[in-house]
Amino acid sequence: MKKERIEWLQQKPKKKVAVKDLETDTTTVEQLAYYRILAPLKVRSLLSHLSSSEKKSISFDFKKMKNGDLDPLRYTFIEEGDKQQTGSTETSENKESTPYKVDFVNMQKKAFNLYEGIIHIYGIPDDGIKLPVEEVKIDELKIGKNEVVYMNNESTLVTYQIIETEKGFKVVIEDTLTLDFDRRKKSGLFHLERVKSLGSYMKCLRLINYYIQRNKFPFQSLQLSGGTLNLKGHLQQIEEEIESYKELIDICTQIGISENYIFDDKEDFPSLFNAIINIFKNKQYSLLNIHQEKLEKTEIINIELSKYVKLALVYADGCFLNLYSEEALKITGRYSSITDVASNHGQDTVEPVMLSDNRENYDQKVSIFASRKIEEMVKDTNFDFDIVKLSFADEHHDIQADLTITSSLEYIDFYDKTLDGNYLELALNLNQRYLAKYPKDEIAKVNVYLIKLKQDHELSEDEQNDLYNIQVRAEMNNEQTICFACEVLLKNKEEARKLFDTLHDEDKKELMEFPIYRFYQDLE
Repeated sequence: MKKERIEWLQQKPKKKVAVKDLETDTTTVEQLAYYRILAPLKVRSLLSHLSSSEKKSISFDFKKMKNGDLDPLRYTFIEEGDKQQTGSTETSENKESTPYKVDFVNMQKKAFNLYEGIIHIYGIPDDGIKLPVEEVKIDELKIGKNEVVYMNNESTLVTYQIIETEKGFKVVIEDTLTLDFDRRKKSGLFHLERVKSLGSYMKCLRLINYYIQRNKFPFQSLQLSGGTLNLKGHLQQIEEEIESYKELIDICTQIGISENYIFDDKEDFPSLFNAIINIFKNKQYSLLNIHQEKLEKTEIINIELSKYVKLALVYADGCFLNLYSEEALKITGRYSSITDVASNHGQDTVEPVMLSDNRENYDQKVSIFASRKIEEMVKDTNFDFDIVKLSFADEHHDIQADLTITSSLEYIDFYDKTLDGNYLELALNLNQRYLAKYPKDEIAKVNVYLIKLKQDHELSEDEQNDLYNIQVRAEMNNEQTICFACEVLLKNKEEARKLFDTLHDEDKKELMEFPIYRFYQDLE
């Protein structure tokens, strides 16, 4: 075998890029030619890698040239070289370019291989001139799909992802069922993962059952049939598992665990699912460790079924209901006071907690969630913000109740921690409805103006004049905290600081707990 070595020398840096040997097979008449397109992007990449390494040379592979390749390759080299002129390549290093354009090099070849091919990425800045950014290769190609499939006369939306590689492809269904196919072996493996959500797991069980019965899957845009999977002997087992998960989903729906709820990766499913069946189907309430012979009155039960699943439920009329449900709102609205009981399933320490009276002096209706901390509620697996919001509707809550303003401050505070606009909208709604009943309430006005500023609205001239008037009245009544709030809302930070410094330590400490103080801290 006779060898020739080609070396390409660069002046800066004074290192050399060594190219893999060209070979001529002297045992046959045929001579073998190899090639590699070294467009400016590739050269820049090689030199950058060489400069950052301690080596004095770098090697890379050439591809074997086939008959008829020479003219297309020559055309491709000239085209890519023109597109990646030295000036534009250097400019692209210092210029932001969005959006991006992808070019597949030499794609016109009949035997073009996406995974062996070279891809050049060009940025397109505001001036519209394409700038070369990077040369890349594809290892895998991902395509996400949603498809409605029909199984047993029922339509089901299934989400799946197809991951293509040079060797084969993988289909991941509902992030739970994996179908891994090898192109060369023309066979595949099926793997059912742990439960991620009950709904997704049920879909995958039904898909497996469909495949067992028909030797194909019900997809239209993804044809998977004639595989080597042999589960005929497991048909009864799969169908029994489907029935057990149907029952589990029904019970979980009743207690507020959505079939779309994503369980923690570390969840002990046998223990959790057995607890759910035993407590809520078989009514083995002794497992709750509530230290009473039986449940008789309407109570709110806070249950920790596992380290990761915590539920807030209502026990009424002999069964448990999801606290975050319309039915629970109707039931709890019938009682003037309800006991709130904490229960750690599998533990012995339980302390009953009395809720504040659900009706005030003149028989006001108050949201069952008005006295519950939102930071604690969101930890409930069955938490539903829409139900919390509904609980403050006139049907379930008298807007004139003192807890209206207290609750609104909780939601403003929680917005500051989460930046979830839903909580700010609820707080605004509560204060505006309260103002409709009490138009002169200055605390509610301050809250409304604060929320508007948090929503990036500028206060109108009339609203600013209203704040000046509130401040004047507050000064006359020596209400320094109201004066402070007005200066903050008018964005007079220095004046607000002077007022804050005059407050007693206890007043300062109390004020620092309110959302208005955090807004003051963020003022420029």
